[in-house]
Amino acid sequence: MRTFLLSFVCLGCCSGLFAQDLRNSPWHIVAEQIDPNEYYGVTVANGMMGLVSSAEPMKVHDVVLNGVYDYYQRGRVSNILKAFNHIDLDLILDGVRVA
Repeated sequence: MRTFLLSFVCLGCCSGLFAQDLRNSPWHIVAEQIDPNEYYGVTVANGMMGLVSSAEPMKVHDVVLNGVYDYYQRGRVSNILKAFNHIDLDLILDGVRVA
């Protein structure tokens, strides 16, 4: 058991030597310039409420509610209802407002 644990720890330490370089990794995506007109936000939700990201970092574009639909908008089809942005908080690091 002791040998197994020691070999497991050594394997974990040595695995960092074979890690990929992020500058040459095909899985690392870098966005240099973001056009707000061509930006489509990503929704992060917990099953009751969702947040749609904004083109501006550390901002929320929309807040959507799960299970709440509006049937009388475009063409009488069900649309997810957008709520007011009650998540509009300020992020302050070392006394400096980040967003």
